[in-house]
Amino acid sequence: MTNLQILVVKAHPHDFTHSAGTLGIHTDKGDDVTLVVVTGGKKAHNEKLATELLKPKSEQDPNIINEPPEKYAEQKADELRQAALLFGINDVRILDGGEPFRVDENPGIINELSEIISEVRPHILITQSPYINGSGPHGLIQPYVNNSHTETAYAVERAELLSSNPEPGSQIRPHKIAATFYPGVYFDRGDWDILVDISDWYEQRVEAETLFKSQGHNEAYARKRIEISCGAAGWTAGTAYAEGFVRSKPEVFDSLTLSPRTLQRAEESPAEHINRVTGTKT
Repeated sequence: MTNLQILVVKAHPHDFTHSAGTLGIHTDKGDDVTLVVVTGGKKAHNEKLATELLKPKSEQDPNIINEPPEKYAEQKADELRQAALLFGINDVRILDGGEPFRVDENPGIINELSEIISEVRPHILITQSPYINGSGPHGLIQPYVNNSHTETAYAVERAELLSSNPEPGSQIRPHKIAATFYPGVYFDRGDWDILVDISDWYEQRVEAETLFKSQGHNEAYARKRIEISCGAAGWTAGTAYAEGFVRSKPEVFDSLTLSPRTLQRAEESPAEHINRVTGTKT
């Protein structure tokens, strides 16, 4: 079977971590992953600046207060590349989208994304969701919401259209992406279509969170965050840790299909189930 080409497009550097364990599973299998963020995140999640500004002026560190946004973005870029390597991802691209990101203010980003799709020719796209919690996976919200994540989703949708339907005179071979998935963190848990067991990637998920020190993360916070997020998803999946996804549209099968993990969950004993959920080896 041909190795899968996977394209990940997110709004900010840290956003890719929501599906990082799944990506690690795929790179381990030999699949190729290209990771793109449309902004450097220089105006997002600057927790150290927020913490400093809350102090009395006489106690504030001028180095933090006066740090140029570009220097902060450089730190986030370095953190992103280090975190991506934990999951076998070497192809990391940081675009120069405006912040906060607005699709209609960044037409160049749409063209860049279209060119990347034409170059990478992905089978799978993992990207920001154009939906909101409570609307369900098919309740498209109105455009121009004040949110860089949904605006990134609109940019990706326009880029997909460009790459699959080239303009007259174009010499670029059209490409249609087979399947698009949105990380489950953008949805209510009941909307999830797929859960991927990432129990073997728990420590890498913790390490990746810890790397984002620009956002104030430390190991204790990272471990708590993964326990709550991936641990809760794992509880839903009947395993220790998992990542949830929502399909952009239904997939077509030749017949009803069950994954080996679905059959395992139905056939295992209560003791085996408890061991799997707790990560206990027998």
